[in-house]
Amino acid sequence: MAGAADDKGPMHCSVVIPCHDNAGLTRACVDSLLVQQGGPPAEILLVDNKNDPATSQLATLHPHVRVLPQPHNRGFAGGVNVGWRAARQPLVLVLNNDTQAAENLFVELADALRSSPTIGAVAPLSNHVKGPARIAVGQRGASSPGRAAIAAELQAGAMLQDVDTLAGLCLLLRRHTLEEVGGFDERFGHGNFEDDDLSLRLRLAGYRLVLARRAFLHHEGHATFRALGLDLDAELVKRRAQFISKWREDPAGRAVMAAWSEDIAGAADAAEAARRRHPRWADADLHLARLHEALGDHTAAAHHYAAMLTNCPQHPDAAIGLGLSLLRTGQVQAAHRVLRETLAEHHLTTTNLVHLWRELGKHAYGHGQFADAAGHFADALAWAPDDGELANWLGLSHLAGGEFAAAARAFDQALRAGFPLAATNLGICQHRLGDIAAAEQSFMKAFELLPHDPVARANHEAVLACHRATALSR
Repeated sequence: MAGAADDKGPMHCSVVIPCHDNAGLTRACVDSLLVQQGGPPAEILLVDNKNDPATSQLATLHPHVRVLPQPHNRGFAGGVNVGWRAARQPLVLVLNNDTQAAENLFVELADALRSSPTIGAVAPLSNHVKGPARIAVGQRGASSPGRAAIAAELQAGAMLQDVDTLAGLCLLLRRHTLEEVGGFDERFGHGNFEDDDLSLRLRLAGYRLVLARRAFLHHEGHATFRALGLDLDAELVKRRAQFISKWREDPAGRAVMAAWSEDIAGAADAAEAARRRHPRWADADLHLARLHEALGDHTAAAHHYAAMLTNCPQHPDAAIGLGLSLLRTGQVQAAHRVLRETLAEHHLTTTNLVHLWRELGKHAYGHGQFADAAGHFADALAWAPDDGELANWLGLSHLAGGEFAAAARAFDQALRAGFPLAATNLGICQHRLGDIAAAEQSFMKAFELLPHDPVARANHEAVLACHRATALSR
């Protein structure tokens, strides 16, 4: 998969921008490319799907800008294919026209791509994009100073993140990689799912898909769809159906679609078959690891997570999965090493962190390490303060450690967060603290919330029996 050596600067890149009307947006996009660190790209190819005079005038912006007028609207996929096949440089940057790049965009993307010959495509972070590339910066990136500020903030984070799919909003690839996998599938028309399709073909060819987490691109969002008067939701349904139709007979496609619906067993079954057809497809190990983890076979899960990380070393889900699997098999030192490295070197989302601390807490609780468990559940709650189940786990840890007042506070938090089982646990704490009246109220509340729960029912009957005995004694 290794191709000719990539040169350092944007001078060795062809930027391909399909456009249809919205010449003002396209100009803003081009302007942001002309001030890239290291100079403007060697060529900026505007694939004009409308043959618009206003777009044709953009060729006067810079000698490196070329407009490729099309006889009809080829859609996003067709426009990209026209552009990269006309490209003259070893690197191709595919870009939406309703975007503006931070000045370090190309440098960061190119550094990421050059870091390994197994990386097939790289994408930046953006304010308006699907998946883990999205960051909550609103419209701050609509101005050049705003983009510069965001890019500066991102320098403190992880550089790379392996992902399972990339959005077609902005992709840097080697031209020979596009030649190898065949470019975009033009059946997807105006757009949507053509990027999922390309991502899957790249993965099946053994390539990594990577986010350059220090690169930022501002995106206006669906400008072409609005200009064409298209119903985005209807288009998504149509293109999803096309993706399913194309890939349903391929086991790798079936694994991807099963994962969409969180069918772990179905994804793993299809992945096992896919490994025979596509031996370079690393994602099969991820699907198999998740099934073994769910079945409690943590040795097998660790094996598959490690295999996934061999191919995709910056995949946070696989790294967390490996650390937890090693811990569950008793390999404590190895687990702690993996998890320390994961926390230090990977980009972890709030979801990743909550999952990690929750599972560490459950493991510690199951081994009688109640103080450690409480610490882990408290760490998880710091990221998800409205998670009632987590608060209940924190309460159980304090309760098991004899810290009844702390347990009562945690159970009260869980109850306020809408976790009904905490009412019974709160009553137990209050009873042990000697507040019998409050305990009775909690037990009554527990029965009100969970009338069929045997513990809540038993406590409720005990309270009623106590009240009857008190009334008879008077």
